[in-house]
Amino acid sequence: MFVFPPLDILRTITETAAPGMPPAYWWVAAGVLGILALSATIDAFTEIVPDVFILLGLIGIFIAQTLYSSWESAAWHFRYALAAGFFIWAVNTLWYRHFRYDALGMGDAKWTMLAVACFGVTPCVYAWGVGAILASLYIGFARLLRYQVSQITFAPFLFIGLCAGLYWLRFAAYLSPLA
Repeated sequence: MFVFPPLDILRTITETAAPGMPPAYWWVAAGVLGILALSATIDAFTEIVPDVFILLGLIGIFIAQTLYSSWESAAWHFRYALAAGFFIWAVNTLWYRHFRYDALGMGDAKWTMLAVACFGVTPCVYAWGVGAILASLYIGFARLLRYQVSQITFAPFLFIGLCAGLYWLRFAAYLSPLA
């Protein structure tokens, strides 16, 4: 354990966050969570999810899962990440063909690919659900204040949703007094 209590909390959270990693390598999940937070912050200010961070995160999680877990586990996680990215791309393509404007940014697809590669599909489904609700609330409050919202940077909402999904799926049972 660490002397600094926030690091103990971070370790406890990230030990069970990534299903493809042994608990001793909690720092890998913490690093991916940091990359996702950084890219969401950059997206909030620049409307661009940086490709370099996502690519480094994908390579890092693939290598870490291969070295510390197994080649098969890393391949399965990478397949799920590619499928998630392809699904978001396909939805956006269909939307664009019908309405002639993008529904989703491909930065959100890349961001989701990294999250799926590390944390699995289910927390990312929660991230999209919670993120959509939060973005809708943001748009609603902006309209109440008569502020025109033309475009939403979705990665910050995805990050909050991912944190909520990880909490509900991985940690609520540990923190519950009935568990």
